Amino acid sequence: FPCERWLAKSEDDGETVRELVPSDIFTEKLMKDGTLKQIEEEVEEPLEAVINDEQMMEDTTYTLQVKTSDIGGAGTDANVSLILFGEYGDSGILPLKESNKSNKFERNQMDEFSFSEMLSLGDLCKVRIWHDNKGIAPGWHLEYIDVMDSAMDKTFRFQCDRWLAKGEDDGQLIRELACANNDILELKERTVKYETIVVTGFEKGAGTDANVFITIYGLNGDSGRRALKHKFRNLFERGKTNRFYLETLDMGELKKVRIEHDNSGLAPGWLVERVEI
Repeated sequence: FPCERWLAKSEDDGETVRELVPSDIFTEKLMKDGTLKQIEEEVEEPLEAVINDEQMMEDTTYTLQVKTSDIGGAGTDANVSLILFGEYGDSGILPLKESNKSNKFERNQMDEFSFSEMLSLGDLCKVRIWHDNKGIAPGWHLEYIDVMDSAMDKTFRFQCDRWLAKGEDDGQLIRELACANNDILELKERTVKYETIVVTGFEKGAGTDANVFITIYGLNGDSGRRALKHKFRNLFERGKTNRFYLETLDMGELKKVRIEHDNSGLAPGWLVERVEI
């Protein structure tokens, strides 16, 4: 994914976010005025919830049961959120705030959350769940999530059995979980590690100390916004190449990446040469 542009408030167009497309999925045509026009491959549009005033999806209540594992330090006081994905799209971000328990996400505890007056997503295929790493000992070991769709009278199981913790496992605070009991959809649910290579430009001042994030988009969905970090390493220096491994469900053929930073630190401006996945 070639870039060769600044992500900087004081350079180029002042943007700190770039969306990059792979050079091999575009056809470039020379226009009459001599500029290059890039023609992107068509992408299927998502199903609309309402067509000609007729609602295409049923209203439902989603009841979520979230089970924290029975191992030492499994509980968390961090703020947890998730997104449900199904055959008719996604739920948007659902913060898990109001549990049936006074103290959420304790060791070996089942927490229940209810979201009413939502559109049914049909058969669910995955859940993306994460937390904000706040509070004392925010690391969390999640056993599983059950999602009950009242309109379908069906429960979907999402097994995790992993840490969401900076100091455990692979250090990730986000997990994508495939549905364990969905036999209807043809799912590309294999977990994949995407090797992500970021090359910083060689111009003076090209490096950055800002916090960098990437989102990868494919035919089967996207990765969610992921932080690009390594412990005790100085990343994104001038002329340097940095390598990361991001674990997610298989996204199929990749279409674009979105790379950005938070403009923090001294001289946060950054010249990105390219991203390779």
